[in-house]
Amino acid sequence: MPVHFFASTVSSTIPSEYWATIAATCVAISFLKTWSKGAKLLDPPPPPPATSSSSSSPTPPPPSDKLFTDLHGRVVLVATGAFTPLGVVTLSSLAHRGAQIIALTPDISDPSVIQLVHLIRDSTQSELIYAEQCDVASLESISAFAALWNSGDKKQQEGVRRLDGVLFLPPGRDDLGTVQGSHPARADRVYQLHVLAKFHLINSLLSGLLVQPPEREVRIVSAMSPFYAAGVGHFDVLSSTSQPSPDREGGKKKAKQEEKSPQTQLQKLSESSYSALIGAASLRWYALTVELQRRLDLLAEADPRPRTKLPGIDLNPNSVATRFTTNGASSTAIQDEAASRMKRHSNISVINVCPGFERSTDIIDTFLPPPSHPTSPNPIQSTIHLIRSILRYILLLLIWPFVWLLAKSPATAADSLVWATTRSLEPLSERYHRIISLLTKSNTGSGDQIRRWQDNLIPGEMYREGRIVRPQLPHRFGSTRPADTNDTKVTDAWSDLWKHEEQEVERRIKALGGQIKRPQV
Repeated sequence: MPVHFFASTVSSTIPSEYWATIAATCVAISFLKTWSKGAKLLDPPPPPPATSSSSSSPTPPPPSDKLFTDLHGRVVLVATGAFTPLGVVTLSSLAHRGAQIIALTPDISDPSVIQLVHLIRDSTQSELIYAEQCDVASLESISAFAALWNSGDKKQQEGVRRLDGVLFLPPGRDDLGTVQGSHPARADRVYQLHVLAKFHLINSLLSGLLVQPPEREVRIVSAMSPFYAAGVGHFDVLSSTSQPSPDREGGKKKAKQEEKSPQTQLQKLSESSYSALIGAASLRWYALTVELQRRLDLLAEADPRPRTKLPGIDLNPNSVATRFTTNGASSTAIQDEAASRMKRHSNISVINVCPGFERSTDIIDTFLPPPSHPTSPNPIQSTIHLIRSILRYILLLLIWPFVWLLAKSPATAADSLVWATTRSLEPLSERYHRIISLLTKSNTGSGDQIRRWQDNLIPGEMYREGRIVRPQLPHRFGSTRPADTNDTKVTDAWSDLWKHEEQEVERRIKALGGQIKRPQV
């Protein structure tokens, strides 16, 4: 009866000549929605297709327990964006996989934070969800938290707190208003929150990460903004906003000259483009993570501690080299260079991942942010704020079908972050094969090796939809990573960027009356 009633209602409402058009439209919308969700990274890869030339059956894919790392017993520190819509879904997904979560928040007594922690605990049936107080918008708060963390735990071995992963999620746009500093410009606040805060936290926790057992796998996963391509021209604009103001004597003439310079005009133009600022911050952080991975590998080469052999991984580069030498894959010089690079293999891996355009963070907060609250209880300002809020909600309702269709939900975007946190890293044998291929192709002038999304993760790379992407950087950084080149100008450019960020963090902390005690590593 209901089926006949529904059929009669549809036939009387919609003429039959439009049924084919409506069906085709629904199919097209379904395909477009499936495409906008991106690759299903957490699903097991399909088996390779069978070729007609080979009589044997195709090799089955490895089991899921070898594709992904088990998170039971592992401690993951969620440094930024823990209680945003994307952060809550990511926390829940990691907790479902057995991870112990430590989420940083400016105020642990906030009722919304307490409620979210209890909701995640109840939904995942895990009590290993904690919130620690640390305001990432304040460099002093980061220093205090890092000092407390590095003080150690007497209950654990050698007094070192266990830490298996550090996760940087996109912070909310409201966090920009809480950035402490002497520069009110929005570009400078983006620079401190999205670059300097992460850099200072990692630099402060580095002493605790380096003393982790060498056989323990530690990951630093960062979510990159999909607007990174729009930030190429603003890469150096962020750091230029942090320069101190000129002195009063002769400062006015210098300021007028700087106002006419192209860099100053570009800086003023960038103030009106929030997406370009976020993209530039992501590019700058990406460059810092590449240099961080190079420094970690160099520190691992000088680490005298013996490494424990892990199942399925050959830790002897010479035996791995012999396996490929018998096939005549490379010359002696290439083998020596590959063996030298094999020694630079840290147990700390830096993984960057771009989850794509997420609705709340990348679309709504970027293009339709909520209006700021009035600073004073003025009736006129309150009325204007109310009108702006109503207009914003009306506009959101109008464009919501397009946002729902083309952008990712927080749950879909969180899959990329969980994938980057749990996907297995490439074994040393595969690493040696990749280095040999890279050295051979660099000598012959061939292109880079094409990698599939089913392949294991490579430390220091950036992934989008499971594939490696290398965003464009300023020309001084070259076209290759610093670990893959011997050009001193290129390596000096990466090193100068790292030193500049260290000096900038130290200058800002000293301006607030603090002091940095860097570990001797």
